[in-house]
Amino acid sequence: MYSDYEIHEVAMGYGPTRRKVETFLHEHGIDLDRTDYYAAICPTGDDAIVAAGGLLKDTIRCIAVDDSVREEHLANRLVSHLMAIVRRRGYPTVKVFTKPEYEELFESLAFNTIAKTDNVVFMENSLHPFHQYLNSLKNLSRPGKSGVIVMNCNPFTLGHRYLIEYAASHVDNLFIIPLLDSSAGFNYQERREMIQRGTADLQNVTVCEGSAYSISKATFPTYFLKLLDVATQQQIEIDLQIFTRYIAPALGATIRFVGAEPFDPLTRRYNDMMAEILPKNGIELCCIDRRNIYGQAVQTSDEQSVNQSVGGDIVSASKVRQLIAANRMHAAMSRVPPSTRPFIMAKFAVDSLRRELDTTPKPGLVDKDNNGAHDDMDYILMERSINALRPYFIRLAQLGDESEELAVGDIKRIGLEAEEAMRKTTNGVNTHKGALFSLGITVAAAQWIYSHCGGKVNADGLSELIATIGNQFEQDAESHGGKVIAKEKNILGARENAATGYKDLFATWVPYYRRLRDDRYREQKTLLKIMSMLDDTNIYHRAGADVAGQVKQSCALLLEHFSLQSLKDMDDEFMKHHISPGGAADMLALTILINAILE
Repeated sequence: MYSDYEIHEVAMGYGPTRRKVETFLHEHGIDLDRTDYYAAICPTGDDAIVAAGGLLKDTIRCIAVDDSVREEHLANRLVSHLMAIVRRRGYPTVKVFTKPEYEELFESLAFNTIAKTDNVVFMENSLHPFHQYLNSLKNLSRPGKSGVIVMNCNPFTLGHRYLIEYAASHVDNLFIIPLLDSSAGFNYQERREMIQRGTADLQNVTVCEGSAYSISKATFPTYFLKLLDVATQQQIEIDLQIFTRYIAPALGATIRFVGAEPFDPLTRRYNDMMAEILPKNGIELCCIDRRNIYGQAVQTSDEQSVNQSVGGDIVSASKVRQLIAANRMHAAMSRVPPSTRPFIMAKFAVDSLRRELDTTPKPGLVDKDNNGAHDDMDYILMERSINALRPYFIRLAQLGDESEELAVGDIKRIGLEAEEAMRKTTNGVNTHKGALFSLGITVAAAQWIYSHCGGKVNADGLSELIATIGNQFEQDAESHGGKVIAKEKNILGARENAATGYKDLFATWVPYYRRLRDDRYREQKTLLKIMSMLDDTNIYHRAGADVAGQVKQSCALLLEHFSLQSLKDMDDEFMKHHISPGGAADMLALTILINAILE
């Protein structure tokens, strides 16, 4: 009876519990794969697992039921429980990876088989989305020889551009299918737009929509973990079966193009299996050699020989991501086409805001430990705000890239749209208005200089252009900063600091930040340096001129005798008196950004 058993979520992050689940699955011939939710059924009052299964987004996986309870219909109960969670997550359908022996069970629950091997079945409880996607591909098909490239493009590099150019020259129609799943770096919408912009001049290239049916976390989760294990073989077979039986025929494609893979064993295995499986299904495979940064073909199959080859530094998206993480903007930009560069510039802006947010502890500011002096903001809200601003930083960078002369009116228009999106996301809370202004004009200015001045951005040129833009903004007399400036007369607000070209930032804060490169408290000390110099209108508004002066003195003193405990004590004091150096936080983010931008 159902009452004799209870179902509960399993804490897979707890080692002993995870090992217990692994043991149960191994006893039933299943390896634990990646999940973001896991549940187990146990006898009431007992912790012995008799049935278990998990989810990865909208896909049921790693499900097993002990033979001793088959008559109890616990599999139905477990699947129903997991399906309910998928529905609560807002997905239109539920997918499942399971063993062939469970196919009949899922069919009884209205699941349909999409693909299966000797060891794995991939099913979905409605074929409508699958057929809808295939119909969208059929509508794109055209007469002539057609080829396909399935690519991640995280980000879109010169290597991707070369691969597409080569493929497009060998077919009448070339279809690009971007991977749907978002991963670290650039999200799906950004990657698809990069491909579209980067191939706009190639008339026979069509960029399709991605789907959960082509190298996704549903059909091929280990691809995103870069694991080469037993499950990988089965997932590749499922993925290629869907491609050969459904996707390629829908597009009328008879050839698939891939880039040679000298580094990643999993992708190399995927290429090898394509070479084995695709021809058996009437689809040719064309494997194209990579190119190095000098445009030369690299005809090698392992990393060591690649590094020993002429000019060995091949163009790869992973290398570009490494350069971005290392704040080497110019090196990253040199490996991507011009159409990708605004996305990289925008990512530096977003990353600088995240780095400021993650700096912990910070006096009076939202961080990972607390909400600082704010009762209307927290870490999660700030994260949502940053995500809402991301597409607008891209648009500002594209404006700088595409405009012969930067029109301040266009910068203002995009900025106002970004602020509206931010406030909609935060329910009206002003989380990043100041940062949007300072980073927004910097992104547009830096991208314009890079695109129009020989691919170099120097401090003097950037400061001068920022000043030119800043001087064309009017002071918002109704803002907190505007009211403070009207009252105090002798201090500079956000607009006035921009109109100076952020003189103190270029002269003092960026050089100071660079000197602290190996200091574990680099961001905190730079923040204190900024606070010791900046007339922060946010502090003036909240606490008055006297407190603002005391804050500058206290920060200078703490910087001379720095300790983590003293910084935490200052945080407590600021929270007690509702002091929030929001302007200094904006300048810290801008310092981080400009440090990355300058060569």
